[in-house]
Amino acid sequence: MKKIRYFFQHGGRLLTVIALLIITYCYAMFQGGFVSWFVFFTILPFSIYSILLAIVPIRIQQVSRALSKEAIERGDTIEVTVRFRNKSWFPIVFMTAREMAMDAAFFEGVNSHATKLFLVGWKSEFEWTYELHDLKRGEHHFNGIEVMCTDFFGWTIRQVVIEHPQMFLVYPKIYDVKTEQIVMQYDQGASQARYSLIKDTTMATGVREYVPGDRFSWIHWKSFAKNGELRTKEFEDRNAQNTFVLIDRAVQKNFEQVVEFAASYIHKTMKERGDISFLSAGTDRYFAPVIKTESQFKKVLQHFVKVQPDAQFGVERLLFEEQKVMSRSVVIIITGEWMPELQEALNASTKSVGKIVCFVVNGEAEPVHLKNQNEVHIIKELAHLQSEVESL
Repeated sequence: MKKIRYFFQHGGRLLTVIALLIITYCYAMFQGGFVSWFVFFTILPFSIYSILLAIVPIRIQQVSRALSKEAIERGDTIEVTVRFRNKSWFPIVFMTAREMAMDAAFFEGVNSHATKLFLVGWKSEFEWTYELHDLKRGEHHFNGIEVMCTDFFGWTIRQVVIEHPQMFLVYPKIYDVKTEQIVMQYDQGASQARYSLIKDTTMATGVREYVPGDRFSWIHWKSFAKNGELRTKEFEDRNAQNTFVLIDRAVQKNFEQVVEFAASYIHKTMKERGDISFLSAGTDRYFAPVIKTESQFKKVLQHFVKVQPDAQFGVERLLFEEQKVMSRSVVIIITGEWMPELQEALNASTKSVGKIVCFVVNGEAEPVHLKNQNEVHIIKELAHLQSEVESL
């Protein structure tokens, strides 16, 4: 329907230009005189140009886009540079290029910024740059560009659509978080101690071959002095039990802050050489059993790009369904709203799951207080957490 309407609109303009040329010619023939012929010969070149512009093919090729950043986080502003070539032999007076309509959920009003007017002539290469502000987390899709060519007076308008799909990802913002100390047990013995989720570098248990990425302070210099081979100390792993992170996808409130806090927490723990796993369940299910390297964390970030609060059940259900996986783990629950169902599940899960830490990211002024909790530690993040996330 749109193509039919464009055909009649384009054909109507062409017929109007031809009719104008015929009328001025007839007027000059019957009226005679200098003025009438002057009007005809004045309109003639513009009319011929408009007619040729309506029938000559316009070829726009080699469309490309370049983004100013490779790793884009939520809230960033990026510059998009669009380049293309005009392979048409016909000289064009005015050309307007703009991005085709994109997802309004991500780019409200972007088309007013992604438009450029060119004075063409015989110029063949074109480039323009525009900005995208305050980007939201998710998959962003470009569809193509729309080129409109006009004559001197706008009598003929040619519209050419070049489909050039392109996608880029906007990741959640990663910021520095402070990991809370958690009561854990060593692999040997039953004594308990408080510590951060990192390796205990004061207790060397052996040596192994050097692996790129090991810290300089971990090198065993005595063995290097003996045989000239780099070896690394092995330490007692304080985090004997794996850290298991869950996000609540049943709560829509503050979900963006939940995603960013989860990504930042996982990244901080991974940087400190802690063993961490991640589970996200909703309409889709994603499970990362081990996150130790940047490539593994990159896969988790790709999930965070697309994750939505679409779960039909709360995170408390996972505490019962995944008891075997989480039985020897410190469970980190991150949610956007404190629910009574979650408190009941935490009370019932203390016997089946070792330690549970619950982060509630919201803007309330009062913390949550739980009574008679044996192994459950609830940490309520106050309004400053959300303001800190927005400011970083």
